[in-house]
Amino acid sequence: MKDRTRLKKKAWLGVMLLLLISMLVSACSGNSGNGNQEESASPPAAETTEPSANASPEGIDTSEPVTLKMVLLGSKPTDTDDVYAEVNKILKEKINATIELRYLDWNEYNQKYPLLFAANEDFDLIFASSWAFYQPTARKDGFLELTEDMLKTYAPATWAQQDPLGWEQAKVDGKIYMVPSDYFESGHGMVILRGDLREKYNLPEVKSQADFVKFLSTVAKNEKGMTAFGGPSTSLNGVALPIMFNDLERVFVHGSAPLVYDMKSEHPKLYNYLDDSKYIEKLNTLYDMAQQGIWPKDAIVSKTDWAAAFKEGKTAAHHGNLLTLAATMEAITLAHPEWKPEVIDLVPDAKRIRAPFHSNGIGIHATSKHPERALMALDLLRHDKELFDLTTYGIKGKHWEPVGDGKYRSLPGSTGYPPDGACPWGWRTQGMYRQLEGAAGDLLASTYDKWKKNNIVDLKLATFVLDDANIKNELAALANVQKTYLLPIYHGLVKPEDGIPEVQEKLKQAGIDKVQAEMQKQIDAFVQSNP
Repeated sequence: MKDRTRLKKKAWLGVMLLLLISMLVSACSGNSGNGNQEESASPPAAETTEPSANASPEGIDTSEPVTLKMVLLGSKPTDTDDVYAEVNKILKEKINATIELRYLDWNEYNQKYPLLFAANEDFDLIFASSWAFYQPTARKDGFLELTEDMLKTYAPATWAQQDPLGWEQAKVDGKIYMVPSDYFESGHGMVILRGDLREKYNLPEVKSQADFVKFLSTVAKNEKGMTAFGGPSTSLNGVALPIMFNDLERVFVHGSAPLVYDMKSEHPKLYNYLDDSKYIEKLNTLYDMAQQGIWPKDAIVSKTDWAAAFKEGKTAAHHGNLLTLAATMEAITLAHPEWKPEVIDLVPDAKRIRAPFHSNGIGIHATSKHPERALMALDLLRHDKELFDLTTYGIKGKHWEPVGDGKYRSLPGSTGYPPDGACPWGWRTQGMYRQLEGAAGDLLASTYDKWKKNNIVDLKLATFVLDDANIKNELAALANVQKTYLLPIYHGLVKPEDGIPEVQEKLKQAGIDKVQAEMQKQIDAFVQSNP
């Protein structure tokens, strides 16, 4: 294919650098957890269905059957193979292709994702994200460059309907290496808690961070055998517990460096948040929470899937983004309505940002054997209603059922394939997404409406992409400092007043001044070029 970029086989050069990259990024968004599901492949459906024709409607030759290997993130739901058997029947008929699926679990993707590229493993499509190695992998020639001609030819619906901002955000050094999602969302952290326990102890409705801490303290003191809360994340990408810092309205350029700027600023200026008394106050609160036993003492090394633990009644609260928590609320309402789950924004008046489109997307491996068919399959996953519904909600009548054209109802079988829970995030598409019927769906819709009207701030740096070529080693060193010295402070293992001076010294030794200067230089140049 003339548009296809000349493939560069540099796996042997990338191993060590990509191992360093794996330290820089951790899951966020609401898309993370620490599960124990083994990675496994979903076999394609038996290829007995003949394609409807030897060429697609666009005149592209699809006479050769192909198997597309796709890598997604998260724990593999139990019914995934059944769902993708149905997906493959449709893909076989439409483009003579099937998908073989593999998952990288949350507790392994930080290490294994970069190694897939370093070892030049055989796969075609992979979940890609600004929080999951997209930019560094693109700069290491891990992804195939997607040219305008390629996209127009093999993913015409996507090219025609994608918000242009998504393409801009997906560019790395002026080139596109992923197909970004096309769906409004915000990664703003919220909490979900057991309303029955709140009522049991005659506590008022939780409306603030202080209310939330009081709820957790009460549970920790009185509910023996239950963990109140899983605690901060075991990895540090910016801050380890966003729900406690959302009201400060600051944004990170890169999770490996504790450098932030005011999200409302038209001329962003970076500073070290460990110099900010407001952040230190938050860290002191986390220390107090740890001393009260709100999370386990060994939480910093825990491999527990805390989202699953909450659903199983082992914890009293969990945190995440609205989309994830609405689905959790629905699942618990179906299985344990007596728990009375409550989803709460702890800082309802704070400003927040919309998630960039490239926070979820799909990239094509630079050495894919079938890049054209991979793009065709992705175009269908995004814009074929039956395929979108299958991959997002599961099998109709088993996992979900439609309610009119724009809503859906979860069925008890959804525990085997949770709605939006099997990592279809890379092809989220605004016009295709259904609203969940009932309280959880209404909460999602009304909250997003409120945020869009009153809270959302469009960042001046929405399309800014850091070029880390001159500070790659320093970023790796800073990430290690944060993991070694700062993460224990978040978990309450070290008093902030005792630990922060040492953290600051180690950050300086690791090159934080050089990193801050380089980042600020690039930010200033970007602002000047984008007035």
